[in-house]
Amino acid sequence: MANVATPKDIVLEVESRETTGSTAGRRMRRGGRVPGNVYGLDRPPFKVSVNPRRIDEVLRMGSGVNTMFKLALAGENKTREAMIKELQRDPVSGLPVHVDFIRVDPTKTVQVSVPVHLVGTPDGVKNEGGVVDFVNRVVNVECLPSAIQEHYDVDVSALRINQHVSVSDLLIGEGVKLLDDPDQILAVVVAPRVEEVAATEEEAEAAEGEAAEGAEAAEGAAAETSGDTEKKKEG
Repeated sequence: MANVATPKDIVLEVESRETTGSTAGRRMRRGGRVPGNVYGLDRPPFKVSVNPRRIDEVLRMGSGVNTMFKLALAGENKTREAMIKELQRDPVSGLPVHVDFIRVDPTKTVQVSVPVHLVGTPDGVKNEGGVVDFVNRVVNVECLPSAIQEHYDVDVSALRINQHVSVSDLLIGEGVKLLDDPDQILAVVVAPRVEEVAATEEEAEAAEGEAAEGAEAAEGAAAETSGDTEKKKEG
């Protein structure tokens, strides 16, 4: 488990902005900037803009949205520790369209969601034909910014069908408080849904049979109608 990158190595420069609204936001994005806000530590919020490429660079350097960095305001000679509170992306292009930053005090705890990674292939998958159901992919913790992990690993290689790993199986380290129920299931190995597949096939066969019967009945009715018509002509 790798700790989050230190803020002294990462600096993200933002510019103060006055404009608001969707029209101003679109104009800003066309100009190569993304609107954002800075909150936190009981200080007044203020509006900023940032280069979207720098956001992705910062995320790649650290631990995703849990990366702590130094936020530098253009034109000022000071920086402040911060993290990304919320990042919105365009659903088509995947590019950032809005970002909220939160000020961070390195001496005070923060609450974050950390991804969970499954390690190994379960025995129930290799030898029993089971399937892994990854129920919860993140865990919520509270800790100092310096103690935030990039992710938590949990070994699932020994799991057989109907066995699971839970939050309590994670090694989270000292000084980190779990906010989730320790019994909350993270991943479980389940049996293949053979019965459901068989039932579906039976339903399909039954439907085909009913359709065939309906077609035969329709053909019979059509034949009778045709016979009646011929008799009337003969009469």
